[in-house]
Amino acid sequence: MNRYKGMFVCDVDGTILPHGQREVSPSFFSLVHEAKERGFLFCISSGRFHLSLIPLFEQVEDEVVFSASNGCRILYQGQELIPNHTIHASDAKQITDFLLEQGAIPLLSGKNAIHLPSASLVQEQNKGYLAKGFTRTFEAFSDIDDEILQITGVCRQNKQDILVQSRRKWEDSYHVATTGKELFDICPTSKGDSLVAVSSHFGIPIEQTYAFGDDENDISMLRAAGKGYLMGGAHENLQKHAFEHCHDLVSTVHAIVLSQ
Repeated sequence: MNRYKGMFVCDVDGTILPHGQREVSPSFFSLVHEAKERGFLFCISSGRFHLSLIPLFEQVEDEVVFSASNGCRILYQGQELIPNHTIHASDAKQITDFLLEQGAIPLLSGKNAIHLPSASLVQEQNKGYLAKGFTRTFEAFSDIDDEILQITGVCRQNKQDILVQSRRKWEDSYHVATTGKELFDICPTSKGDSLVAVSSHFGIPIEQTYAFGDDENDISMLRAAGKGYLMGGAHENLQKHAFEHCHDLVSTVHAIVLSQ
């Protein structure tokens, strides 16, 4: 196993990809190569489903760890690095039924696909999930033949009320965190837990880990890391957290690499 000096754990949307940007910049890929040559590992940490996450980083696919679905599925060089975290089937059904009752759309991230209720097909087809070819629809929850890793609630209205109710119902057993203006995730693990698991697997001291993020689901990994950086474009509600602000991911990581 490689011995690394340290590890950079980076969120994707709003961090590696500034809001509105769809492709990873060449400067980030160059940074990954340079960091690896100097003994640092990169972990791409996202709430995204793994099949939509990995193609963004095709140029460095075999050099980085992918922590998808908020750490529920962790892959390295095409293999599961750590066993998947899953939501118990009975809980997944209750969460799905609740979100539908509240007028929200449940997106169930599995090991093999994202599962979308057929009743929500028309509402979601313009959001891009179907175009990527990894979404399957279901009529009844029992039709799903897959592990459920994470459930995302898409709330066109009343998000705050649905979020509060979801936390009251499931936060004792699952992590519930907002991931966008209309979205929140219910997940059996967190980005912070996955940072600890990956660093432990590679024998990297926690004090030599650096995390970068911009949303509520990133807070656990910013806290778990040796040093956490909150992106300058983060929502103002997150500014209360005592993390150093980062306005240029590539320059900040490059400076850390050169300093060691």
